[in-house]
This record gives sequence, structure tokens and C-alpha cells, in this order.
Amino acid sequence: MQSANAPKAVGAYSHAIQVPAGRVVFLSGQIAVEPVKDRLIAGDVVKQTERVMQNLKAVLDAAGATFDDVVKTTIFLTDLADFAKVNEVYGRYFRNAPPARATVQVAALSRGARVAIEGVAVKSGAASTAPARVAVQSPQAPRAIGPYSQAIDVAAGSFVFVSGQIPIDPATGELVQGDVGAQTERVMENVKAVTNVYLADLGDFTKINETYARYFQKTPPARATLQMAALPRGARIEIECVAVTGGSARAGAVQSAQAPAVAGAYSQGIGVTPASFLFVSGQIPVDPATGQPVSGDVGAQTERVMENLKAVLEAGGASFDKVVKTTIFVADIADVAKINDTYGRYFQKTPPARATVQVGALPRGARVEIDCVAAL
Repeated sequence: MQSANAPKAVGAYSHAIQVPAGRVVFLSGQIAVEPVKDRLIAGDVVKQTERVMQNLKAVLDAAGATFDDVVKTTIFLTDLADFAKVNEVYGRYFRNAPPARATVQVAALSRGARVAIEGVAVKSGAASTAPARVAVQSPQAPRAIGPYSQAIDVAAGSFVFVSGQIPIDPATGELVQGDVGAQTERVMENVKAVTNVYLADLGDFTKINETYARYFQKTPPARATLQMAALPRGARIEIECVAVTGGSARAGAVQSAQAPAVAGAYSQGIGVTPASFLFVSGQIPVDPATGQPVSGDVGAQTERVMENLKAVLEAGGASFDKVVKTTIFVADIADVAKINDTYGRYFQKTPPARATVQVGALPRGARVEIDCVAAL
């Protein structure tokens, strides 16, 4: 899906992808580019956020949706000091319960932007009288510190989108004391099922895995792990997740010998039925045969990442033609053009919705990591 009222795509991605039957809409990350002049809006982060929200609105309009249909967003900032100003603008666009959300500081965004926002929307069925989305609030989780809900329960597909949680004690509203193990324990008490993990220091990875793994007695979820430039309130870890609910909903692990063995408490992929989605863990350029990172430039690294993703997709009964959303994490935003050259070759039909950000660091010194969602 494309909108003439949103900036032209500058890579292998679509403004949005609708699945299934147009109910679920995956929105690509938008930055503050004015669509007519195709240039970044000058001015402070308030003006940039306004432009970003207008760009998202244009894509939602094209999909027959509104901000009231949005169930999850991720806000990427280049400076967390902008958090309050971004919230002021962002909050005005949600008349009802705001969506679940994660907010992180990244090292850089495309074209020097200060803010980027991506999202997922679920449209109400024409014949349905029940709401497509319901806000979930719990006194056992920290109070929202901005215009977002702790979680959004989605009727279509039996999904719950949980906002990113940092180690805040809900009783005191304060960041918990202690090392990253204690912080992870608090986060895991705030959210019970996790798919994406954001760290302030990749050196904490092993300690986090020890705590994280104890919360999954059965199949662990798909996951991406990366180091951000900063997290809200000085936290060392933030975790967001998507859970599948309902009596008929089932989630099963997908594993492939043609993709690298997992290096923590996660599955290579998770297939969800009857919603028919496949969530694929973030892949870095590790050769599955040797277990070592591949040598070569970012083009070679991207090739390996895409082959790893392909292996998991095939094991889950999917292909790149079924991918509806990707997130590309890079160590250097200057690599995006080379990454696009390789990445684009894997999509013969409509490319998926996408967000691309530069992070503080990636596991094992990788220059690129990509995760994805496919609709089966």
C-alpha cells in the first residue's frame, strides 16, 4: 500500500501492508519528510513529530483506518530529552485509549531525523459491534508515563500488544536498585511474555538471559536483542512483547538447521494459528555451519542475514513474498544504501513495511540485524 500524501519510499519497502483480509495494517516507520518537497522538515522536534504523525495519518487514511485503530507503536528518538515534547504532539492524535508503545533512543535515523515512528493498526470488522481493540490496565504494572496504554487487547487474531517495560517498581514508581539481573527480574514481572529486548549495554546479555529464561517453562518466544543509545529513566533494559490469547489460539516453535543455532532463551521463529502469523527472531550474519560471523563488508553480512531469515521462513511454511513487516537495525546508518541493494533482491513482489534505525551496538559485532513478521 502506498499513499501520495506520504513521503516516497527510498528503499525496498511499502508504506504499509494489510493482512489478513485487510484487517491488520503494518505501518512503515515514518520520519519528518515533507511528501511534496521530499525534504526533512526544518525546526525542532515538535515540528518533526507533527510531520511524522501527518505522514502516518496519510497512510492510515489510504488503508481505510484511523489513529483510533492503532494498537502498537514504536518511537525511535535520537535524544531522550525530546521525550516530553514528542508526547505532547503524539498524544493529540489519539482520542480514545492510546496504543501500546515502546520508546527508545537510537544512535541515528535516516536523513538526520530526530524522531521516527512505526505502528500496527487493526481495523474494526464491518459487521462487528464489538470493539477491535481494548485497553488493558493493571495496578501490578507501572503507571504509563506518557500517552500510551499498558497493553492493547486485539479481538482480531487474539493478540495482546504489550508496551515496552522498564524496571520500574509499580508500588513506588521508581527505578529498582541493583544490577541488570535485578532490573530484568522487575521487567519480567511487568511483562510475562516477551519478543523484543532492548539493552543499554550488550555486556549485560548473559545476566539477562539467566533471568529471562526462568520465565519460559515451555517454548521461548521469537526475539531480537540489541543495544540502544539510551533507555527511559536511565534503565539498563527495556522489554516489549506480543502475546497470543484465546482458547483456539496456538503458538509453536519453528526451528531450522539452515539457520544459526539460538544463543539464548528464544526460538528462531514462532508460528501462530489460527491467526496465521510467523514471527521470526532477529538474525545477524552468523554462518550456521560454523557458528561464526561471516567476513566481508555489510553487503556480504546482509546476504547472510537474508539467507538465515529465508531458512526460518521456509521452515515455518513461508517465504519472503509472505513477509509483511521487517525491522532493520544497523551499526552505521551510512550502510543503508548497500543493505538496500542486497535486501531488495529478496522481494520479488510487494516489499514489506519497514523501519530502519542505527543502534548503539549489535551482538557479536554485527553491522546489521533484521527481524520480520510473515502472514501465512
